[in-house]
Amino acid sequence: MSSDPTKLSRGRPKTLDRDHVLDVAMEAYWKGDIGSLSLNEICRRSGVSKPGLYREFSNEDGLMKAVIVRYQEQVLNPVQQMLQSENSFRETLDSLVSFATSTGCQHDSPMGCLFTKMRESRTQLGEATRAQVYLLEEQALAAFRQWVERSKAKGEFAADMSSEFAATYIDAQISSASSQLARGEDPKIVKKILSVAFSMLG
Repeated sequence: MSSDPTKLSRGRPKTLDRDHVLDVAMEAYWKGDIGSLSLNEICRRSGVSKPGLYREFSNEDGLMKAVIVRYQEQVLNPVQQMLQSENSFRETLDSLVSFATSTGCQHDSPMGCLFTKMRESRTQLGEATRAQVYLLEEQALAAFRQWVERSKAKGEFAADMSSEFAATYIDAQISSASSQLARGEDPKIVKKILSVAFSMLG
């Protein structure tokens, strides 16, 4: 029995650049209409064949889930780290406002938030992507709740509301700001609205 590892390889050699495809798909979903953006168009923009994309991601749902996971790693995880910092509640709140009303992780990123966009389009998502979006929602609410609880313990949270409601309120305001930006509203106005909405918290 041969132990030559080269004889164990089957099929075509893998030439697809996964990171490139995910970057292209992320930008496409972020800027375009998720429901009408075809897999063929993603293949065209990324320069890969449809069979190659299917081999890598199984199907469109697999690709979209991989995109939102990548978005989580690049954009959402830094927010989690921000909420866990030792900064005061007000300092973190100001950072959150700045983040929510910026263009995202890069200067040429589309306006708004891809996560919020997928939440609003969840009926058009596949099962795996929808499940990932629900998971990210739960993680976001938990992170907000824990941040509020720590701030209450330090006497920095002024509003008379439960930590659970405060987390839901913060999440709703950020989602609203993101949707406004995605519609093309003035970032300065959106930032001012969000700051006013958050002014009652601490």
